[in-house]
Amino acid sequence: MKTSLIIKRPLNIKWKSSPRSVSFIFILAVLSLCHPQVYGQTGQCMVESKEYPGKDTAMWDGLYAAQSGKVYTGLITERGSSHFYVYDPVKGENRCLYDIAEFLGERGKGMRTSGKIHNKPVEDSEGNIYFVPLNNGSGPLNIDFRSWLGGNWLKYDPKKDALENLGLVDDGAGCYPLAIDRKRNYLYGIGFTGYFYRFDIKNRVTRNFGRVDNWDICRNIVIDDEGNVYGSFPVARVWKYDAQKERIDFLSLRLPFDPTMYPTQLKNPMIDRSYIWRAIEWDPIDKVAYGITCGSGAILFKFDPHDGAEGRITELTRMCDSKFLDGNRKDVPYSTLAFSVDSKNKKVYCVPSARNYSFKAYAETFGSQESHHLIMYDIKAAKRVDLGAMQTADGRKVFGCEAASVGPDGTVYICGQVEVKNPKNSTSKVGDIPVALQLIIYKPQ
Repeated sequence: MKTSLIIKRPLNIKWKSSPRSVSFIFILAVLSLCHPQVYGQTGQCMVESKEYPGKDTAMWDGLYAAQSGKVYTGLITERGSSHFYVYDPVKGENRCLYDIAEFLGERGKGMRTSGKIHNKPVEDSEGNIYFVPLNNGSGPLNIDFRSWLGGNWLKYDPKKDALENLGLVDDGAGCYPLAIDRKRNYLYGIGFTGYFYRFDIKNRVTRNFGRVDNWDICRNIVIDDEGNVYGSFPVARVWKYDAQKERIDFLSLRLPFDPTMYPTQLKNPMIDRSYIWRAIEWDPIDKVAYGITCGSGAILFKFDPHDGAEGRITELTRMCDSKFLDGNRKDVPYSTLAFSVDSKNKKVYCVPSARNYSFKAYAETFGSQESHHLIMYDIKAAKRVDLGAMQTADGRKVFGCEAASVGPDGTVYICGQVEVKNPKNSTSKVGDIPVALQLIIYKPQ
């Protein structure tokens, strides 16, 4: 495995006090100050942040930077409704487009609502945006979860500034991941119960291809240039939907996997999401995919589906927080969904969780008090770079992040918890610090 920037413990060398050795030490010190982003333990990564007009408390993966330059976000209010936002970089503001429960007519009926958007929106060749909401336990616990009708294939037309309901995915099922075949005009998704769906956008027909997962659902799927779709399932396995044969095959490929790493939780260890990939994204230029394992230390890998009969997976480096690189640690938290690829500039970005592992309870990324770093992998140089702890120009800290997307101009958009000065604008606290979900903007130099 390539780990080009893992910093080893210093050797126990005794330096003689001489002008040359003092000068050498001084030069090293100056270099470490000038390039904190390489060593990853000091320095800041300066970012901008933009508020959302709502008070949503959570989000997972629902962020997409469209070809138009606008950025779409799906935020979550547990036991309430999901909300669909758009950010206009020209105006520099976020706007709430739709309250999804209200749009679907779910309010005031004593039923569970579409409280979550858990997939990265996708875009067709005409610039229309698609996503699928789900419920997944969202709603008052005294309301029967079976009252929720199911997720809907939703289409947003930016030209008309209008959202359209294209139809139900399945009874009581929304989608976790989503992918689009722009040539054939198909949407693909995996339901909460593990079934794989294909939606014909033109004819508005949904086809169920059966279950591809019997446990924790793969949070991201990827489609190649031939229309084949790939997903992951325990333990470190890969399945393929063959677009020509219209069937699903289970491949002999294996993801990079370390079974000695701690699972999602030790309180109740099981086969879980740490044994699959967490995020994956297609590079349309090089016609390969880059992904990150959920567990095993957040390993970045390249997946070339055209190399050999089934394709080839190549391990690249670790994308976990830099503090976990020292030594053979097994307590690395599972990967976040804040992952994206800049195909044009050959960069991969990730905001890993910096939280310490909990042996007694299940812990999510949100709520972690550690400052979170933006990690970049330079594909051409095969180098991992820690860009530093994210911080705004006015000194506000950035905490847990769960979505990322790279815009057509190379701007990196991230959604996560950002410190707010006015507690009235907060939606929660990280320790004693008031925070709110905000759109975080990083412009590479």
